[in-house]
Amino acid sequence: MVLSLFGGDEHLHHIVAAQDVAKELFALLVEARTIYLRDVVAGGKQYRRYAEDFVNGHRYIDCDRAACRNCHEMNIHIVKGLLTDCAHLIQPLFTAADFSFEECMELKRTYDRFVPSYPVVHRDYGPVTEVHPLSFGCDFTPKQMVGITACADTYHLFCVSPLRIEDMEALFACKKGFSIRVNKIRYVAVLFDALLEHSFIQHRWQSVLGQGRFLQTKDGDRFVSAANLSSALSVVRKNMTSVAYNIRRAIGQLEE
Repeated sequence: MVLSLFGGDEHLHHIVAAQDVAKELFALLVEARTIYLRDVVAGGKQYRRYAEDFVNGHRYIDCDRAACRNCHEMNIHIVKGLLTDCAHLIQPLFTAADFSFEECMELKRTYDRFVPSYPVVHRDYGPVTEVHPLSFGCDFTPKQMVGITACADTYHLFCVSPLRIEDMEALFACKKGFSIRVNKIRYVAVLFDALLEHSFIQHRWQSVLGQGRFLQTKDGDRFVSAANLSSALSVVRKNMTSVAYNIRRAIGQLEE
């Protein structure tokens, strides 16, 4: 089934349900990923110019139906916001080995919660970078910090036993020079994703952890990147384990 052929070709599939809207958004992002890898990564095109050219080249579809045109306009607005305001989320997804429909929908949910809280500047050779100090934007109470530490220690998220509250305080404070070895990246990703879900931290947690080099792999040979965290989270979401559910439940109880 063809959703739409961009670039002036005939619009073959009319939008009649919410799933059609989601599929067209996915089609747009798949094409954006292909062009990003070709023009920016391989060709060295300026990221800002790539984003502008992609949006301007996909504004219209060859369809007279109002529903199709309205939904496409909404989707291209979302793509524009993702490319311009959320490049720190786009880059690891676009450079990963695969980009799935489920990852697209999770990206959309993250974008729906996204509130720009810092200025960004565009580099000539790649995605945006922040100019402010790294921060998770968190303000935990002592009781909440105890709960987070207990959760991380119970499920052996880090290669430290016993895990100390001071370790978690240093991590969430983005203490310069601090790093800790991760036992299982996917469960650390679940912990931070659950904190985001309950609005304890800001959406930029993957970027903060990657840029700050706060997490090391289990063997200590390298630092965990934002792309590593994104991929690990995608994997565990497709196959949720009892540990992942328990971590989410523990974080949810911090609000009580």
